[in-house]
Amino acid sequence: MLGKLETVFSYTAHFILQSWPEKRPGILFLTDSGGRVINFLELMAGQSWHPQGLDLMLHSVPSGKVYEVITEATGGREIVVRAWEGDDCVYGAIPLRENDGRVRAVVGMIAPQSQIDFELFSYMRGLEPMIRMGYDAYIQHATSQIIMDLNFHDTARDLLGCLTTQISDIIQKGYCSAVKLSANRLCIPQESVTTQHTGGGPGDIARVVARIGQEPVEPSVLDGNRIVIVPVNCQSHPLYALILHLPPDEMDCTYDERDVAFLQEVGEKASSALWRAIRLDELRREASKKDLLYQLMSKIQASIDVNDVLHEIVTSIPSLYPHLSVELFLTVEPNATTPVKQLSFQEAEPSTSTRAYLEGRLIVETTGEGEHATTVIAAPLLGKQGIYGVLQVTSDERVSLSQHETDYIAILADTAGTAFENAQLYQQSRNLIRELRLINEMARQLNRSLDLKEILDFVTTMMGATFDAEFCAILSKAPGEDRFDVLSASIPEFNGMMVPTNEKPFQEILQNKQALLLAQPGAGPLPFSLLPCCSLMGVPLIVEGEISGVLLVADSRYHFFSFDDYKLLEIFGQHASLAMTNAVLHNEMERMVITDNLTGLYTRRHLNERVRASLEQDGYGSLILIDIDYFKTVNDTFGHQVGDEVLIQVSNLIRHSIRDSDIAARWGGEELAVYLPRVDKATAHSVAERIRNCVEQETSPQVTISCGLAKWSKESGADLSVESLFHQADIALYEAKNSGRNQVVLA
Repeated sequence: MLGKLETVFSYTAHFILQSWPEKRPGILFLTDSGGRVINFLELMAGQSWHPQGLDLMLHSVPSGKVYEVITEATGGREIVVRAWEGDDCVYGAIPLRENDGRVRAVVGMIAPQSQIDFELFSYMRGLEPMIRMGYDAYIQHATSQIIMDLNFHDTARDLLGCLTTQISDIIQKGYCSAVKLSANRLCIPQESVTTQHTGGGPGDIARVVARIGQEPVEPSVLDGNRIVIVPVNCQSHPLYALILHLPPDEMDCTYDERDVAFLQEVGEKASSALWRAIRLDELRREASKKDLLYQLMSKIQASIDVNDVLHEIVTSIPSLYPHLSVELFLTVEPNATTPVKQLSFQEAEPSTSTRAYLEGRLIVETTGEGEHATTVIAAPLLGKQGIYGVLQVTSDERVSLSQHETDYIAILADTAGTAFENAQLYQQSRNLIRELRLINEMARQLNRSLDLKEILDFVTTMMGATFDAEFCAILSKAPGEDRFDVLSASIPEFNGMMVPTNEKPFQEILQNKQALLLAQPGAGPLPFSLLPCCSLMGVPLIVEGEISGVLLVADSRYHFFSFDDYKLLEIFGQHASLAMTNAVLHNEMERMVITDNLTGLYTRRHLNERVRASLEQDGYGSLILIDIDYFKTVNDTFGHQVGDEVLIQVSNLIRHSIRDSDIAARWGGEELAVYLPRVDKATAHSVAERIRNCVEQETSPQVTISCGLAKWSKESGADLSVESLFHQADIALYEAKNSGRNQVVLA
């Protein structure tokens, strides 16, 4: 039975009173299935007939003969009419049954036999159409009241909330839900309203929609009258499906034809109001989207930062379409923090985004079926110079997007493509200016110095500041060696360390003689023994076609270096290589100027400068003059080439017998000199004797030397000069030679 029993009874009673003979007393009553009186009324105006012993009290079960008639009517018979001997009253009852035969209510009647001139059974049989008329009147009234209430709502969701609530209140069984329909009459589950309080979960409506499947919705009654579906259309446009559904735990309840008729009546009458609310929603949504789109385009067009452009694209779509997720596929690698994906062209079957890129147009595609249906919208990011990627919008469920909505996405993608192109060009120009400034500064600084250590420190510092990397280093490789030595590193502890040339990064650099950019795609570091890293750049330093070293930049973060960084480091390598080569050549020229070509010892001029500096700075020192005995005889006997070899042997023995701070020089011809700064006479004598003994023991052909030793001290007070010191040593040498040679004589 539909609705509240007493409400339906009031409509039914109206028709019964019109058919009841005038001036005939009687009582009409209504009970529920348990026999409790819900309502009753007198059939004659101003009726004075009230049988004694009649027990009709609201919300209680009557006793006596009335109870017997009610019990008999609920027990299986259609219409019951009974009269008892000695009782002037006649009793009748009509059971009101559900579709499954269960009695939900009883309409009863009591009248005096002496005052009615017709058969009560036949009269009550004629009441059945009146009861149906009462139902129809109630449906019409309830529907009209609902439609009037709907007109107070101007949003579809509020209207549907009101509609489903009132339908549920009237039917009083299960729940009432409304699910949006697509243009081809398919359910859109994410746009639904239900009277069931789900606590944030999917609720029974999700089960019902899954039960309906992906077929176009038609008016239907399913699952043994436990689900009633009525689609609501207006002007041939599918709007929503009104659904009555019973929860699984209410197994003893079903919907009847009156529930279906009521839902159909409400759906038909509410269609105009629902259409109006939907159109208002669409107009508001269109205005809001246009406003958001305008604001978004203004932000995108005003931005000259690639990251800002990408961020606006990714965050704006959810504000326009909350049920959609956004992905960006790009063909270029942006220097941005917004996550993007690379377009793949290696798939056997091109994806939606790849096809949108290749075809240069927006593509809408639905894949899968049922709960696994997915809708994908891919729009190319178009610029004046080409296509930069694809904006892909995805829904995990089948959705229905209007032409306006797909147009919005296409416009957004076009605008984003142009803005992205402008931002890229601006960023490229800024990067180019920055690189030119860096290169100019680097060239200027490198040209200011010919000191190799200063150049190494400057290049290392500049690499760290430019690339913001955790580790920077300059490595050198000597010809023929199988290792790289760390000359300068941003972390001092790495200075002097060695790395084998057979490691992967260096193998590729040595093989190709080109810069290398490595990024670890997995979860672990790159195979590099110097330090753990996930991103690495290496640029070879090439001198005369051979690799003499490597500029190395590394970081523990994945994909940390861009292609622009890679190209900039190549330029750094070219300038660094040239500057280092110049410094090495300069150092070599300086060495050649102060070094004797034959012996490798310092020249006499350099020795004089160093002695003069020592006289000014130190407190004391010693000078040894050395002459190879009978050197002319060696030349005459063995030839000048052997003489040169002997001179080289003696020079090497001198070099190995003194400290690094001592200065050994070729004085002229076969004469050599050694200056010992801050060395006293006794120590200098020991050094001279050591040199003399080594020459006598280790030369071939064997030669001997004579040594003259002179010392100086500021404590002596003598005003010494370089010339006087050498003069003293020369006198001592002359004495040593005249005294038999192969000896050391002190001045």
